Amino acid sequence: MSAGHRVVAVIAAAFAMALAFAWPRLPAPLAATAPPTEFSAERAMEQLRHIAARPHPTGTSADDEVRERIAAELWALDFTVEVQDTTSLTDLYAARFGTSVVAAHVRNVIARRPGTTRGPALMLMAHYDSRELAPGAGDDGFGVVTLLETARALAASPPLRHDVVLLFTEGEEQGLLGARAFFAESPVARDVGLVLNFDMRGDRGPAVMFQTSEGAAGLVDTMASAAPDVFASSLSQEVYRRMPNDTDLTVAIQAGLPSMNFANIDGFERYHQWTDTVANASPATVQHHGSYALALARAFGDAEPMIPPTRGDEVYFDLGPIFVHYGTRLALPLAIAVAAIAGLAIVAGARRRLRIGRVVVATGVAAIAPIVAAAVAAGVGWLAMHAGGAHLTMQTARDGVKAVYDGAVAALGVAVAWAVLGAARARGVRHGELAAGALVVMVLLAIASAALLPGGSFLFVWPAAAMAVAAIWPRVPAYALAATIALMIVVPLARQLGVTFGPPIAPAIAGIAAIATTATFPLLEIIAGARRWSPPLALGGASLAAVATAIAWPAFDEAWPGPDSLLYVVDADHASATWRSTDPAPDAWTSSVLSGATWMPVSDVFQRSKRKLLAAPAPFLDVGRADVDVVSDTRDGDTRTLRLHVGVAPGTETLLLTVPPASHVATASVEGRSFSTEHEDGWLDLVYFGPPARGLEVTITAPAAEPIPLRLLAQLRGLPGTMGLPARPAGVMPAVGWNPLYASDMTLVTMSYMY
Repeated sequence: MSAGHRVVAVIAAAFAMALAFAWPRLPAPLAATAPPTEFSAERAMEQLRHIAARPHPTGTSADDEVRERIAAELWALDFTVEVQDTTSLTDLYAARFGTSVVAAHVRNVIARRPGTTRGPALMLMAHYDSRELAPGAGDDGFGVVTLLETARALAASPPLRHDVVLLFTEGEEQGLLGARAFFAESPVARDVGLVLNFDMRGDRGPAVMFQTSEGAAGLVDTMASAAPDVFASSLSQEVYRRMPNDTDLTVAIQAGLPSMNFANIDGFERYHQWTDTVANASPATVQHHGSYALALARAFGDAEPMIPPTRGDEVYFDLGPIFVHYGTRLALPLAIAVAAIAGLAIVAGARRRLRIGRVVVATGVAAIAPIVAAAVAAGVGWLAMHAGGAHLTMQTARDGVKAVYDGAVAALGVAVAWAVLGAARARGVRHGELAAGALVVMVLLAIASAALLPGGSFLFVWPAAAMAVAAIWPRVPAYALAATIALMIVVPLARQLGVTFGPPIAPAIAGIAAIATTATFPLLEIIAGARRWSPPLALGGASLAAVATAIAWPAFDEAWPGPDSLLYVVDADHASATWRSTDPAPDAWTSSVLSGATWMPVSDVFQRSKRKLLAAPAPFLDVGRADVDVVSDTRDGDTRTLRLHVGVAPGTETLLLTVPPASHVATASVEGRSFSTEHEDGWLDLVYFGPPARGLEVTITAPAAEPIPLRLLAQLRGLPGTMGLPARPAGVMPAVGWNPLYASDMTLVTMSYMY
């Protein structure tokens, strides 16, 4: 190739990379001076300063304040408002909490604005509770203020054709408890025809429409025509369906309602953390959520019928600024059509210069390259973890550290694939033969994905189509087209994988980067010219240097505090206390009380647990104990029915009730709600979040001959202020785990009773 061709190739590659990294683009936040009928992120952020002023987990006084503010704002906008007050229970997250059943006292805010006609209502949904230590600006303050600002804009506009219902649930974090109560008990649920849910997994980045109900082609079509700045991928839908994750929308989908789910996933480092604050929240992300919510509320709310006819699912994805969508029924025909074009191109090439035997070899090389890249990335990851890079897998580590690592691994995938393909060229495989082999691999992936995972087929169908064009017309513009299509599809996917799963997904990122390299290799080879080995060697060296930088870069500082754990555990029966920590070792702050700590089983606190925690003696402080009164104790033959009133000590945010297997409990209920007692290990245990101040009524039936031992664990916010603990230093924050019962900076009180 001439120098002129090389210049054109460089320009084309730069253009392809620029397009790939330019999207998605977030909308500019609108000021508070925007027209009242528009969604303003500045107005929403003002609401967020009140909603996320402090942690407000389910049932706490802080959550009461948030709920009262939400209701007051909606009343002022002339929505009808009611609060559903009930107990809800589930076993959905029970294993996470180490119990059999999870329950909570939930109060859902249900607001309604009448439409001009009778018919099904459109419902927008978000949850207003936060995790125990998180102010909840992102999760789910973003969702709450998105609904409030959308409500304000709708109130400033003429009524829509259909009723609009806004549901603010409580207890989402404990197992979708508010949503379960709404769909099971509220009469309003029977009026709902379509649901849009807004939940968050971070504090910045684009709002992604990542989940729909089955047969949602009409919903996607409406979103494509009505919402600006759409960012969505049917691959996310395919993956999410196969994951154990849930949001409140799970309950709506189980109820058979057409539904769509929206969330931003960037900023996972602060998800559920002390740092999920308004100061760290992105107004542009709020504006993006609002652009969906208001546009879709108007589109669906004024549509007749509101619910589009069911036409199956769709393949959809963003190609830069273009949102592409078409029915999944077309996925396999498109893949077959591309395969036919590719086959004709290869046959035509064989009549010229392509050697079919070498094309077969090239196919094997193109198939192996991503595997080798992923394996090398896995090896580098193993070395990184054992060379001081363990912080790379920590959720709360600085985002820049993980971004550098993910980018380095992607570059490493490109370098490895480039080297593998270059080795084939060095052994006599021609330029066109290698391109044909890469095309065969892409076509096979396109057909397989179209048949098995149609929502993800676009990853391979459209790059294969562009590569087929290049095979027919092997010129720089065609190579540039193939590179552009491949990069515009693959780069956002790799970035989203890194944001979603972090460094543990690095081998997949490297493999995806290698697949993109096989599609762009004809262009890369023109750019490299005679210096075949220089680019992959330089790129590989740079990627390893970047990995070393990620390892050496401090993961935590005042802006990105690292977590540590300290709990104060009181044994009220024996008037003793201990410090406990979930950390692997004491740090500079916890050492003030954990010096000399030893590993002890935690079964004295959580009876079913086999876990061990660091423990050290602590001064005993009498923080009180729950009063448990017998309401009634009756016997009917061999069966005993025990009704108890379990008091709630001031400050108690969570209660864990446990009865051991020896009691052979037959039935049990809390607040009149029965729950299963049939568990493999025979334990009866219930964790109740946000117990009401009046206490709980618990009923147990068991054999009359057996005594019933009852164990209570109360979780209270904060550590005793009289213990002389120094202030936690800057750059450190209380640790939050998946199990809120182990959250740091809490006091746990154990109490035993016998009946």
